[in-house]
Amino acid sequence: MKHKYLAGLTLTLLLAACGTQNPGSGGLSQQDARALSEVAAGDLALDGGLLADARGSTSLQAAALSEGAFNAIGYNLPRRIIHLLNALGAYLPPVGSGECSVTVSPPNFVDADDDGVPASITVTFDCAGTRAGGASYTTEGSVSLSDTNDALPLSGYSVSFNGFHTVVTRDDGTVIDRSLEGSFTLDKSDASLYTIAKNYSQAVSVTTGGNTYDGSARLEVEKTYAPELPDTPWAKGTITIAQDNPGSLTWERGGRVRNLIWYTDPTLHWNRADCASPARLLNYDSGAKVWVYTRPNGEQDTLRLEFTGCGEFTVTLNGGAVE
Repeated sequence: MKHKYLAGLTLTLLLAACGTQNPGSGGLSQQDARALSEVAAGDLALDGGLLADARGSTSLQAAALSEGAFNAIGYNLPRRIIHLLNALGAYLPPVGSGECSVTVSPPNFVDADDDGVPASITVTFDCAGTRAGGASYTTEGSVSLSDTNDALPLSGYSVSFNGFHTVVTRDDGTVIDRSLEGSFTLDKSDASLYTIAKNYSQAVSVTTGGNTYDGSARLEVEKTYAPELPDTPWAKGTITIAQDNPGSLTWERGGRVRNLIWYTDPTLHWNRADCASPARLLNYDSGAKVWVYTRPNGEQDTLRLEFTGCGEFTVTLNGGAVE
């Protein structure tokens, strides 16, 4: 079954059993797959925030921003931070609502190369309230951002999240609670390649239809991004995590801690140029991310998230559909 990844950073998946698992085997259950899919999609969405084009003052006008990210423009934030808030599904109210305090340090930040990343900046959020229609939200914590070379627009940058926490209640009643801590670096490793290094932890809880799916994860990975268009590197390209140098995941759910590896197979194709849509954050059109858990008895469980078109993907657990 195909699914679309919509704004708000949550998979709209209702899990159905595809065969049974022995609860005593230590294997991944369907509920585990639901929570792990959230981790996988969240990491992909963060790549989208890192690779969104933030160059020039008009770049946000062409971006597919959620309501909360669009409101963030009014707080005079760096464009890269607005893209990251969008990727995380965070909500900010309109300026002047009285429910949100945003501190920018330094307030008169410098972005000499106009790439949306200042030389150095920290933004601290203390926001909580109720949106029109009664849906509640929280955005708190800080985001720090620094340019590798503020005289060179495509040099790369680093970002760190400290005590960052968001809660969003969607119109359908789904509550998404997310905490994020850690660092991300986009480094231009040579003339044609970028390295994306991530070392972060997150805790996610999704409550929908009376059920709550939650878990916490610590992720560390190094990805290679190869742009297809040198002059517009963020438009499209390939993202690779080598199987012989996979990412690591320490994942805790339901009192159980599991260690997984993850890689791409085949390589993911990022295609914002052709796939960008106001209702979509995952602007990929092909490739797959694979997560592998080795049970204590040596057997393996494999979760696979594979793109079949712009923003459309299938999710399988051990070859069976997760619906």
